[in-house]
Amino acid sequence: MTHMVATQQPISPRAAARYRKRWAITRERLNQELRATSMDTKLRRLADLMQSTSMMGWSQSLSEEDDAVRARWMALRKAKTDEA
Repeated sequence: MTHMVATQQPISPRAAARYRKRWAITRERLNQELRATSMDTKLRRLADLMQSTSMMGWSQSLSEEDDAVRARWMALRKAKTDEA
């Protein structure tokens, strides 16, 4: 995920190229770290994230959105079926 910072002046093509290059290096490093991370660690981190929803009080709001998400998926599936 990238965050854009509003500037008063447009960025030059050279500065934009340097910015993209830095992010490409960063993205590659993050990908290397992810590939090197064990599945056990990845699953533990996922469990921690899932548990954090209840600790932060998000469980209720997430469950309230379930029906809307299911409806959107059903509409997408129907649209795809109708195309075929």
